[in-house]
Amino acid sequence: MKFIKTFIFFILFISCSDKKAEINTSEFDKVLGKENIKTLNFLVSDFENDFLKRQYPNLDTENAYRQFLTELRDEKTENWKSISEKARNKFKVSDLRLEIYEFPDSVWILKNSTFDKIESDSLNFLESPIPYVKSRYKYTNPDGTTEYSYSRSYGENISEFDYDSIINREMNSPNFNYIGKYLQALESIKDKGEFHKEFYETKKNAGFLFPESTARVMLNYDIDLNDKLNRKIIVLELAY
Repeated sequence: MKFIKTFIFFILFISCSDKKAEINTSEFDKVLGKENIKTLNFLVSDFENDFLKRQYPNLDTENAYRQFLTELRDEKTENWKSISEKARNKFKVSDLRLEIYEFPDSVWILKNSTFDKIESDSLNFLESPIPYVKSRYKYTNPDGTTEYSYSRSYGENISEFDYDSIINREMNSPNFNYIGKYLQALESIKDKGEFHKEFYETKKNAGFLFPESTARVMLNYDIDLNDKLNRKIIVLELAY
């Protein structure tokens, strides 16, 4: 009888844990949005059934994830295969990419700071006697109004012959999107566990994280690699 009671308690505990995981995953999916989740599910499936199976053919999915994190933590990635071109192209043209990263909509190279001005973001800029890069980011508010923010990059020795290549590089250089749905989705599941709380707070404050450090933290927390939500985070953070 004692064994039966213990077994029933174990089943109930597992059932409650599964429901909690489903609730957290559902909230994450809800915030990120239907189309973005459709894209993310494709990326996770491709990562597991293409990359992981090619990279670790003798491991099941859970242990393949663990080996992936271990090699990334230890910086032993020289023999890694590539993510499929189909998946990379799908991510590149997706709205999901723009919920994670932001890209400037305009880039200028100013000959010196006398050509610059304080824009609508009201941020002062450093005086510079040499050319520097100025980028503008466009935001559309829920009410349809538009706002802009600006960034400036100093310290580069810029030649007029390099203007086009520098502008093209800057236009395609991502910054972390602090107002995107991805960070909002991470906030919605921050109470799932200690790892998720620390991860959200770090992303909120730092934006980009070193992949090796992220993998190390995940392994130190021994996150559940069978958890669909954890797998989604791994794929977005460490594969794209």
